[in-house]
Amino acid sequence: VAVSAPNNWQIIIVVVDGNSSDGTINIVEKMAAKQPGLVHLVKESRPSGIGSAYCLGFKYAIDKTKADAVVEFDGDFQHPTSCILGLLAEIDNGYDYVVASRAIKGGGESAERGMFRSLLTKFGGFLARVILFFPGKNFRKVTDPTTGLKATRVKGFADRLDLKLASLKSKRFGYKIQWLYETIQLGARYKEIPLKFENRRAGMSKFSWPVIIDILRVCIVVRLNDQSTSRFLKYA
Repeated sequence: VAVSAPNNWQIIIVVVDGNSSDGTINIVEKMAAKQPGLVHLVKESRPSGIGSAYCLGFKYAIDKTKADAVVEFDGDFQHPTSCILGLLAEIDNGYDYVVASRAIKGGGESAERGMFRSLLTKFGGFLARVILFFPGKNFRKVTDPTTGLKATRVKGFADRLDLKLASLKSKRFGYKIQWLYETIQLGARYKEIPLKFENRRAGMSKFSWPVIIDILRVCIVVRLNDQSTSRFLKYA
C-alpha cells in the first residue's frame, strides 16, 4: 500500500500472517527487504482468528515500532488508502480515536455488495449501538460500530488496552466491538470521517450469520461487564 504521509507522520506497515498458503509471507518479505524498517512481518504459528491477529499487530506496533498511532486496515481492497490520511489528520487535530464510518454523510457502501448484505450490516450496527450505548450520548455519536478502519492514539489509549489473547471476548470479528467500547470508556476524544466502503477484490468474505451472532454476543458481554452498567442492573 503506497500512501503519502501527512505532516510529519511516517507510515509503517505491519502485516500479520496466520501461516497462510497464498504466498503472503514471500511478498511481504520481499517488500521488507526493499523498504527496511517501513514494512514488518509478524508470523502467527497458526491462524487463531482476526482478533488474535490484531492483538499481535497492536503489540508489535506499540512495542517494536514505537508507534504514536495505530491504524486498523483490511488488506482486501475494501478500505481506500486515502482514508488513512483523513484518520491521521484528525489525530493531529487532537482526537484520540478516529473511525471511518459508512453511516455518515459522504460515506456508504458499494452497490456490488448487494441489498441484503447492506441491510444486514445496517441492522446489525443499529442493534450493536443499542446494546452498547443506549441511552447515553455515544448512541448517537457512534454510527458504524462494526467498521474495520480506524486510528487509535497509542499514549493513554491503545497502550492501555488489555492485549492479552486470553482477555479477548472473541478471537473473531467481535474484537472490534470490545475495543471500540473499551477505548471510548477510557475517555478517548472520538471523531468519525466518511468511508466509501468498496466491494472485495481479493479473497473470500467471512461475512456469515455466526459472525453476526458472535458480534452481538460480544456487545452483550462487554456491556454487562461494565461496572456502571452492572450497578444499574443491580439496583434497577
